[in-house]
This record gives sequence, C-alpha cells and structure tokens, in this order.
Amino acid sequence: MSNTELLALFLHFLSLSVFATGGAISLASDMHRYVVDQHGYLSHTQFVNSIAMAQASPGPNIMFVTVMGWQIAGVKGALATTIGLSLPALIFPFVVSRLGRKAQFERGLRAMQRGLGPVAIGLMLSTCFLLVRDAPGVWKGAAIIIATVALLTLTRIPPVLLIFAAGGLGAFIPW
Repeated sequence: MSNTELLALFLHFLSLSVFATGGAISLASDMHRYVVDQHGYLSHTQFVNSIAMAQASPGPNIMFVTVMGWQIAGVKGALATTIGLSLPALIFPFVVSRLGRKAQFERGLRAMQRGLGPVAIGLMLSTCFLLVRDAPGVWKGAAIIIATVALLTLTRIPPVLLIFAAGGLGAFIPW
C-alpha cells in the first residue's frame, strides 16, 4: 500500500469519527463501503471476520478497526485506522465540555444531543443489515428482532430478559 493510499485511509477514518455517535461499530457499513466495495482492500468475509474476532476478544469494541487496518496494511494500516478513528474522540469531549460551560452554546448542545439519537439508531441499523445480509435465514432473525423491539416498546419486560429470550430462541431455530 502506498503512502498516498495510507493517508487516504487515515483521512477517511478520521472523517468517519465525527459521526461515531453509536460507537465505532455503528460506522461499519461505511467502513465496509470504503475498504471492501470501493477499494477492495478486504473481502466481505474478511471484513465480517475482523469484526467477529475483535468482538470475541477482550478489550474495547473499537478493536475491530485495528484488526481491519492490520489486514489491509500491517502495522501502518492498524495505526492509520485506529488513530484516525480515535483522534477526534480524544479532542471533541474536551472542546464540548469547555463550550458547554458557556451559556451561549447551551441551547445548541442540547439540540445536538437530541438530534444524535436518531442518527445513532440509523447507523446501527445499517450495520446490522450489513452484517447479516448474506446470512442464511435472515428473515428469521429479522422476525426475532421485530418481535423483541415490539415487546420492548409495548411492555414493561426488562430488556435483558428479552435479549436472553431472543438469544435462546435463535439458538434453537435451524438456520
């Protein structure tokens, strides 16, 4: 991988970090578009496996970004993707906390907090679709998800029980 491509990878992950409202995993669909569809650095299977491997190992959820960068360009790729995605997360909280103390920014910050919820949900939905789109029996999983969300919305059943029930149901369904 050339230095120009490495810089472009770093800048892409840096720009993505601004939208990491639901965490790094919520940006997986755009990462997939960039590294698999657009540039062909990884195959779809390698991409999904990097997420699975990082999620299965102890440590922060952002680890899949490092694994992905490693697969693309070794140590340089791992540094480019990880630092690119992490750098704004190190700077923005400091800036926002400083601005939040000033009265003229309070209204804008509250509006931003309210508006980022739907963005995070949309990003998570696109990531969920990306990860399961090629899986067999997708409609079964979608039905379980829809039923779980409906029960969560319409009843007072604790979310953790719904998650366990959905997982248990999924374990016994032939996919």
